[in-house]
Amino acid sequence: MESVQEANISSLPAFSFSGYTGFSGNAGDGRPKWQDRSVYEISDNLTWLKGRHILKFGTRIYRRNILFTDSRTHNGSFSYTGVMSQDPLSSSTTGDGFADWMLGYPANVSRSNAATWWGGIGTYWHFFVQDDLKATNRLTLNLGLRYEYTPWLTGYRNQAAAFDPSRAKSIIVSSASDKIDLDAQPLARVGYALYGDLIQTTRQAGVPITVTENDAHQFAPRLGFAWRPLREGTVIRGGYGIFYEVEGTSGRLNFNFLPFSLSETVNAVTNVIPTRTTANFFLGAPFGSSISALNWNPIPLKARMGYDQKWNFGLQQQVSTSMVAEVNYVGTRGLFLGEGVAINLPPAGSGSIQSRRPYTRFGNMTVNTQGMSSSYHSFQGKLQKRSPGFWYLASYTFSKSITNQATPQAGGNYVHDKALSSFDVPHNFAFSSGYELPVGKGKRFLGGKAGTLSAIAGGWQLQGLINFRSGLPFSPTISRDVANTGVGSQRPNRIGSGKLENATPSAWFDKSAFVVPDAFTYGNAGGNILRGDIQGTVNVSLFKQFEVTENSKLQFRVEAFNLPNSAYFNAPNTQIDTTAGGRVTSTSNDPRQIQVALKYIF
Repeated sequence: MESVQEANISSLPAFSFSGYTGFSGNAGDGRPKWQDRSVYEISDNLTWLKGRHILKFGTRIYRRNILFTDSRTHNGSFSYTGVMSQDPLSSSTTGDGFADWMLGYPANVSRSNAATWWGGIGTYWHFFVQDDLKATNRLTLNLGLRYEYTPWLTGYRNQAAAFDPSRAKSIIVSSASDKIDLDAQPLARVGYALYGDLIQTTRQAGVPITVTENDAHQFAPRLGFAWRPLREGTVIRGGYGIFYEVEGTSGRLNFNFLPFSLSETVNAVTNVIPTRTTANFFLGAPFGSSISALNWNPIPLKARMGYDQKWNFGLQQQVSTSMVAEVNYVGTRGLFLGEGVAINLPPAGSGSIQSRRPYTRFGNMTVNTQGMSSSYHSFQGKLQKRSPGFWYLASYTFSKSITNQATPQAGGNYVHDKALSSFDVPHNFAFSSGYELPVGKGKRFLGGKAGTLSAIAGGWQLQGLINFRSGLPFSPTISRDVANTGVGSQRPNRIGSGKLENATPSAWFDKSAFVVPDAFTYGNAGGNILRGDIQGTVNVSLFKQFEVTENSKLQFRVEAFNLPNSAYFNAPNTQIDTTAGGRVTSTSNDPRQIQVALKYIF
């Protein structure tokens, strides 16, 4: 299939076969990838000592240039499903995807952008002032304030666009003039021919060239203290700060913009003599001839820069000369975090999905905006001991993490779901230790003896790591598009808890606690209301170093990973309305592994 691409980043087509492992080629991640990243920076700091104060002033000015190559299916993504080799009279029992490939008849093929350059450029201005104040001999205060002007990145060759349906020309493309750089991507002219009547530039629309208006309110205070209220071995610490998240290029400036990024999929007609072959599937038709309603990801005209509020309060106590105990409360709140929000899904109901969309000239539209928020609260305890020949560190965390994010499968456009984070781990225990065996020179056994026996038996160390944590949460789903909106993984209705007292890999949760919603409705089950299996690790190592010469050593190691050979499971199939639902089909850890290593250090 003919494609315009740079030779040094070109790739192969993708092939998928129903029932077989496919060949990914260029599909999905657009590999191979190249990057061109550079940072030009000017920074300066001043420290002023005055009495009990240590004052610091500083600035950092830097320019980021982040460019990368990316694409989707520029050489074609060919799908062989078995529909071309099936018997129309018994389609459920005939047909084979690999047979379709051998015949050279794909069921459908997609094609898209060539592999070329995308990315963003921006100049950041950061300033700070900080005072480390020794208020008393027992109390130290850290007081600081940062101001960060971190603008939204400007798209490389102005490849960025917003969507504003209140304007007659609703697609607003970045440009310092009244013209769009149609040479920025090979397919830009095709996109402009399809949607040019809806396109204006940022200059014409009176919005910044970054498309998204810059946030100039990025103040970040820093507060901290350390206090010894009783004696030397007791310290109370606390702190609070705001930390802004610098924009990356995987979200807001990823390359799904009109008119620069387009894709089209053509389906072959089944049960007729096929004419569309692997060698000539599009029958010479130019790119864009089969596009009717494009999917794309605009960026917002206004958005706050995302930031995290972080705070902690804790007590550290020296229990003995070799042991320290510590307890802390740690919290985080994330605001204005990046997310994709669906804006062009039809309301739940009957009829054609496309004809019921709010903006029928487009398919799925997801705005890369800053609407997600999160919270994290935790109790963290730690006990640490260090003594000659023996040490250990035991820690336990009890926590809860909640995310409020766009969830179109729970209600359509703009709907947000507040639920446990997908990475929420309420219980996490870790214990690591090391023990030097009391044998050999200077030790309890054979300490006064020299010679071969002492050299071989002495100096051995035993180390171990044990970690157990709660399983990750998951959401029950249904297999069908009951709401008829084109969104998968919709939620069922919940009529029971869904938890099984004795979960097994063949039945991890109670499917009878959920029912499929009525046609053209959404289910009421919440997000991440069930949990997968716990996770555990027990690793042990035994090693010794032999001195070969004054400047070289020989290290011998025996290591065992997953020593008990325990199995822990991945999350089950989440569908409540299929036979496979509730079943676990894979483990999350590897079986026991033992390795022996010999390393010469010189």
